[in-house]
Amino acid sequence: MQAVLDADALVTTAFLDTLGTVIAPMNWTGYPPVDNPQYEACAVTYRGPADSTRGWWLHYTQHHDQLGDPRHALTLTAPCACGTYLSVELPDEDTLIRMLDELNTPPGTPVACDHRLRIRAASYGDPSHDSFEQPF
Repeated sequence: MQAVLDADALVTTAFLDTLGTVIAPMNWTGYPPVDNPQYEACAVTYRGPADSTRGWWLHYTQHHDQLGDPRHALTLTAPCACGTYLSVELPDEDTLIRMLDELNTPPGTPVACDHRLRIRAASYGDPSHDSFEQPF
C-alpha cells in the first residue's frame, strides 16, 4: 500500500535521527481510505510495550492543502491517564524532540490529563478527550 511506503519514506528522511532509528522499515500497517473524502489512506505503527494495548501510536496520512497540494502528516497518539487518548501532529524532527523533552512519562505510558504540552497548541490533535476506544 502506498501509505506504508510514504510513511517509511517520511520517517527515513524527515525523522532520520529519531524515529528512523527505532522504526524498522515496513513496520507500518496500512489502511485504505474510507467513504469520506476527509479520510485518506493511512499507515499506523505501534510504539509501546508488547504486552500492553495502551501504548503510543504513530499515524501517517496525506492531506491536501487548500491549493490541492499533498501534505504529509505524522501524528503521535498517546494514552491519557483518564483512559482516553491525545494526539499531537509532528511536522518535523525538532517538534518531536521538543515534545518528548516536555513529557515526564516514559514512552508508552499514559500522560497526565492535565498535562498541557506547549507544542500541542499548534497541533490539529484532538483537545477534547472524548473517545474511550483505542485509536486504531
